[in-house]
Amino acid sequence: MSLKMSNLLDVEKYLLLELVYFHLPPEHKNRISREAPMKLDEYIDLVEYCGYSVYPGFISCSANGYQYKKRRQAHFKRIFASSENLDDVVITGYVNDNYGRFGNTTDKNKTSFVGLALADQDNNGAVVFSGCEQMYPSSIVLDWGGCLIASLGVVTSHHHQAMNFYDHYMAGILGERNILGHSKGGNLATYVYINRLDQNTRAYCVNAQPYCWYTMNDTQKEALKTDRFEYIVHQNDPTRKASYVSYISRTAPLNRYASRRFIDIHGFAEVKFDEFGNLEGARVIRETASQLKSRLFHDYAAEKRLTHDECMARFQEKLSEITSLPRLFSTTLDEILLVTEARVAIIWLKDEDDRGPFIYPLIIKSPGAEDLYQLKLRPGQGIAAQSVFEGLPLYIRDSRHYRLPVASLNRVLGLTITSEIAVPLGIDEADVFGALELVNKLDGVFSLEDFALVNEMTLAMLDLFKKSGQSLDSYRDFSLLQIRKGGQRIFAVEKNGFKEKTFGSQTDKNAFLKKISGLSLEPNERLIFNRITFTCDKPEQLKRLRRQEYAVIFEHPQLRQARTRVSTVLMRLLLQLRENRVNLSMVAKMMGLDGKLKTRIIDLSEAEYIRLEYGMARIRRPKLIIVNPPPRGLNPAAYQVMCNRLKKDCQKKAVTVIVLNVDNENNEVKND
Repeated sequence: MSLKMSNLLDVEKYLLLELVYFHLPPEHKNRISREAPMKLDEYIDLVEYCGYSVYPGFISCSANGYQYKKRRQAHFKRIFASSENLDDVVITGYVNDNYGRFGNTTDKNKTSFVGLALADQDNNGAVVFSGCEQMYPSSIVLDWGGCLIASLGVVTSHHHQAMNFYDHYMAGILGERNILGHSKGGNLATYVYINRLDQNTRAYCVNAQPYCWYTMNDTQKEALKTDRFEYIVHQNDPTRKASYVSYISRTAPLNRYASRRFIDIHGFAEVKFDEFGNLEGARVIRETASQLKSRLFHDYAAEKRLTHDECMARFQEKLSEITSLPRLFSTTLDEILLVTEARVAIIWLKDEDDRGPFIYPLIIKSPGAEDLYQLKLRPGQGIAAQSVFEGLPLYIRDSRHYRLPVASLNRVLGLTITSEIAVPLGIDEADVFGALELVNKLDGVFSLEDFALVNEMTLAMLDLFKKSGQSLDSYRDFSLLQIRKGGQRIFAVEKNGFKEKTFGSQTDKNAFLKKISGLSLEPNERLIFNRITFTCDKPEQLKRLRRQEYAVIFEHPQLRQARTRVSTVLMRLLLQLRENRVNLSMVAKMMGLDGKLKTRIIDLSEAEYIRLEYGMARIRRPKLIIVNPPPRGLNPAAYQVMCNRLKKDCQKKAVTVIVLNVDNENNEVKND
C-alpha cells in the first residue's frame, strides 16, 4: 500500500486525477488538514453530493448530473475496492478557490485554483492539480486566460498557488513526493516539478498543457525526459500542440467504442485499462523532435543512447521499486520497447483446450491490441509459439527467410512482419509458461545486441517473478464476453466458442439477453468484452459496442411474416452499416438469394428465410452473434442447418456464438 509512482497503477492515478474535479460540499471542504485528514474512501462516498466540473463543461445539480456522479462514484468504488495501494491513503489538504457555493474560500479575489494533497502511512505524499474550471464567468476568464499567457511563458498566480500548495503539504514528507495534473493542472504540475528537482519528486501528467520550452534551463529540459516525469497523451488529443513538446512518455489509444469528441478524448473515461490496471496499448515513445524544430526551439539534446550495461543497471533499478506482478510485466515491456525501439511487444501465456496446447496474448503494447486479443496460436504458428513449445529464445533478423506462418499476426497487426525476437518465460527450461515477443523495429531490423539485451532483461524480470511467489492463474482467461459481479464471474463465453444456454421462460431469456448486452448491468457488475471493461456508467460506449460487435439472429420474429421486399430490408441494413455503395445483387448472391430481391419475406421458403437471417448477421462482421429462439412454426431441421453453419464459422475463428433456447417444460438452466 503506497503512493509511490512505481507502485500505483495507471487506473489508480487516473482516479486521483479525476477526483480533484469533484468539489466537496460546504460542510466538509474546510475541515481537512494534516492534523485531521479524510480517508480517500470517505471522499469517494461523498462524490454524489459534490459539485462537479469536468473539463471543459459543468454538470449542474440536475437529475442527469446526479446520475452521472453516481455512475462515476461506482467506478471509483470498484477501483478502490480492488486496489492494493489506496487503502491507507488520506486527504491531508484541499483547496478549492472557486466562485459560487462550490468554492471554499471567503476571499473575494478568487482564482479558480483547485488542489488536493494526499499522504500514506509510509510517509509518501502527493498533490493533484485540476484543469480548467467552468463554474462562473470570472473562473472561465481566469482559467482560459491563464492558459493563454502560461503558454507564452508567463508565470501566473496559479503557478504561485500550486508551488505554495506543494511546499505547504510536502513539508515533513520524507518519502516520495509526487505531483499529478491533468490539462491545465498538468502545466502546473510541470512547473512545480522542474522547480523542485532537488527534492525526491516525481510527476504524472495526462493531456497536459505543455510548459513553455523557452523559459526552462537545460537541467529542467533534461529532467522532463527522465523516468521521474511521465507525460501521457491520449490518441488524437491536440493539447500537446499548444507548445513545443519533445518529452512525451506514452501514448494511450482510445477505447475503440469511445466517442471522438474533444471532451471525451481529453477527459478520463474513454481510454481503456487492461486487467492489471495499466493503460491498454500504451507504449513508450519518448518522441525526439525534428532537426528543424530542434533548431527553432534550441533543443539540441538528442535521446541518449545507453550502453548494454547502462540499460541493465537502469532496468534493475526500476525493478527494485516494483512490488506487484501487473507492474512487473507492464514495466518490463515498456522498458524493452524503449531500449529496442520495437513497434509491438507482447507477453503470451500457454494454455490447453480439447484441441491441444496453444498460446494467447496476456499483455499487448500496440495500438491494435483489441484485435490481437482474439488470437489463439498453436505449435507451428509463428516464433512466439515455437519459443514456448520448444523452450528456446529466437532471433529472426529478416522474417522473409522464416517459414512458419504468421499471416494471422500480420492481418491483425495491420503490418508486415519484418523482424522478430521471442524469449521463453518460465521458472526453468522444463516449465515454460509463456513468451515475450517483439515485432518490427521502428527503424530497420533487430540486432544481435537487441537480442542479447532482451534476453538479459527478461531473465532479470523472471528472477523477480520467481522470488515473488505470485501466480498467473488468476489472469488466465480466453473469454470474449464475461459478466462479473463483484469478484465472481457469473457468465463467460470463450473467443470463437459456440455456447448454448436454455431457459425456463421467455422472461428469463430476455433478462439474460439484456444482461449480456449491457442494458441491465447493476452498479457492482461489469461486462468485459475482449478485455475491455464496461460498467453501467458507460451507456454510450455500451451502445457503440452493441452496434459494432453484436448481431442478433431472429431479433425481430415478426420479420418472418413481413410483406417487405428482401431488397428493402437489405438496403436498410447497408445504410445502417454505411455501406450503401455495396451491390445489392452481390449481397443477395452471397446469401444464396439470387433473384429474390423483389420477393416479399413472407413468400420466402424456410431455407431462404434462414439464409437471410444468417446473412444479415454475418454481413455486420460482428465478433459476437446471439441466436434468439426461432419464430414459432419454423422447421427445426432448417434451424439446425443454420446452427451447424455457425459452428463451422466458430471453428474457422470467424465469430463467437451464443444460442438462446426456451424450454417451457424444463425450468432448469443448462450450459454447454
